Amino acid sequence: MNSKKLLDWLYPRRCAFCDEVLGSMEKYLCHSCRRRMPKPIGEPNCKKCGKPLLREEQEYCYDCNRQEPSFTRAKGLFLYEDPLKESLMGLKFRERKEYGIFLGRLMGLYGADFIRQVHPQVIFPVPIHRKKKSVRGYNQAEVLAREISRGFSIPLRTDLVLRKKSTKAQKELSRKERKKNMERAFVVKKEAGMYRDILLVDDIYTTGSTANAIAGKLKAVGVKNVYVLTLCIGKGI
Repeated sequence: MNSKKLLDWLYPRRCAFCDEVLGSMEKYLCHSCRRRMPKPIGEPNCKKCGKPLLREEQEYCYDCNRQEPSFTRAKGLFLYEDPLKESLMGLKFRERKEYGIFLGRLMGLYGADFIRQVHPQVIFPVPIHRKKKSVRGYNQAEVLAREISRGFSIPLRTDLVLRKKSTKAQKELSRKERKKNMERAFVVKKEAGMYRDILLVDDIYTTGSTANAIAGKLKAVGVKNVYVLTLCIGKGI
């Protein structure tokens, strides 16, 4: 038995959607789950954050109408629903780092037009606190961003935006609490100001509090445009 076959036997590859062991001819998804691949978000969507909207005549969602975000523009590729939701849970909480490779390549495929349009000089993944990273073993946003970086030959920097404060889980907080939760969570090094256009990559966009907090600090050190790309996004109103 060669080394690859031995590794596949010891650590079988699993479907990124249902977690079943993959067959020899299946790469990331089993044959059944390939039919479950969701469609990307289309029009209408918010011209600022990218959330899908209910009415064609709308230009901005309720949140972006109420307060303009700090970032230049954001793009969420899919709704935060199964099977992608379950796949992200595996990546974040069940040590399925290999799911991130598939999901990152998915972001590169469906986000290609957006990436080429905004033409970023560099990619920054949204950081997680070092304690959480030591437990998980990796930053899920960095896994996604690394695949995008490789696919488009855009430099990846993981050293210029740091998370200095371990915050409460955002899903447990109200909108106002989320904003306050993020206010002092991040540190941006002055060196980040050498870039004009930055692509910030994360797994999920909900209220935008994380992206806003980081974008505000990046602009404070001289960055002109902060673009945001996420695999999933919540619904707008």
